[in-house]
Amino acid sequence: MGVYEIRDIIYGFITYDDWEREIINHPVFQRLRRIKQLSLTDMVYPGANHTRFEHSLGVMHLATLFYDNIIKKRQQFLKDVLNFNDAGLERDRRIIRFAALLHDIGHSPFSHAGEELMPFIPEGNTKYEEGKDKRFSHEDYSIAIIKTFFKNIIENHKANDNFGIRIEDVTALIGDETVKPKRSHVWKNIISSQLDADRADYLLRDSLHLGIRYGIYDKDRLINTMSIATDQETYGANLVVEEGGWHVAESLVIARYQMFAQVYFHKTRRAYDHHIENALKEILSKHGEKTGFFPLPDSIDNLKKYIDYDDWKMYGLLKEGLGGEHGEIILERTHDKCVYQTSEVPDESELDKFKDVCDAFKSEISFDDSSEKSWYKTGKEDILILCDPDEKDERLEPLSRKSSIVRTMQPIKQKRLYVKNEAKRDIKEKIAKYLKGEGKE
Repeated sequence: MGVYEIRDIIYGFITYDDWEREIINHPVFQRLRRIKQLSLTDMVYPGANHTRFEHSLGVMHLATLFYDNIIKKRQQFLKDVLNFNDAGLERDRRIIRFAALLHDIGHSPFSHAGEELMPFIPEGNTKYEEGKDKRFSHEDYSIAIIKTFFKNIIENHKANDNFGIRIEDVTALIGDETVKPKRSHVWKNIISSQLDADRADYLLRDSLHLGIRYGIYDKDRLINTMSIATDQETYGANLVVEEGGWHVAESLVIARYQMFAQVYFHKTRRAYDHHIENALKEILSKHGEKTGFFPLPDSIDNLKKYIDYDDWKMYGLLKEGLGGEHGEIILERTHDKCVYQTSEVPDESELDKFKDVCDAFKSEISFDDSSEKSWYKTGKEDILILCDPDEKDERLEPLSRKSSIVRTMQPIKQKRLYVKNEAKRDIKEKIAKYLKGEGKE
């Protein structure tokens, strides 16, 4: 098969072959060129115009680097302990690349900002996780789109005669619970975990495009210390970091914390998330299904309607005036303004004060915003550090035990109040007086 390359801002060149090229050239994948990675973050950081397209290529490349390094170091372990062989390892490499390339194929316009407009899972639908008022996720759309539009390319390509890859082998790495291929649990963490190629790519990519350094970590050190080992308690295979690289795993967690605080939860960016969500809801109530939500991912016709939506189309509909008041705010850049907020980790008295202000000014508040983001999950999801990497006597230690920084990191629970742009100064002054006791009865 032919080999192609594309220049990338992080890795220099990303290579792919004819089989992967068919996926990349597919119109459904090309749609990702028209979906920005960070929604309307360019309203704050003008360089934030990179797309899900380049991110997906980057995740495929980085996931491959992770995998290849693991195989280089631990091939004998994989063969002796897990009974893998050379043909199986080459097949797994293919599956990982496909899953990484397609992991974001189901994103809505404006990425995560559109997720609140995904429909609720119908009652009695046992195919998806049960839960009151549970919405479909972009992963659900990704899985449905892969099975619908990429099954033929993956399963019936002439190169697959050598591998026998099924579409479920790919979707299992993205979260498809309908079928569980035997070896998907071994490699799933490369695609989705606290140490996955997805976040490892977007931290670097977002930082470079925005012109900041919060998300920068030692990528090469992370790749070179990535490994795999068996947990002596569960006997399950785990993605791990060698002991010499535990500080880079720590820096990855810290980078996520800082990127969230400085970028993803930036007060102006969050205001635009609010406006684009409401503008899209207005558009979807007037256009297409007229429900205010995206079509269900339950049929080929609905999936075709869904993938017809991208940032470009939504911008066009906004310019036509279909986004209502919120659409006008976006076009005129007169976003709602934050007039009051807590600290990142407020105590009970600060939360009580916030509630008091919220109640006192509820008629003037346009919306409130809050976050409760834990930057590290211990227990089963803890990143594992491989100590004493002797294959006969391996010992795994959780990162939260090695790192005092990670162990003490607290969730961001910041809360904010927003008002209309023109009311900011007046309301802010009123809140200041209220907190001094001047506005209370």
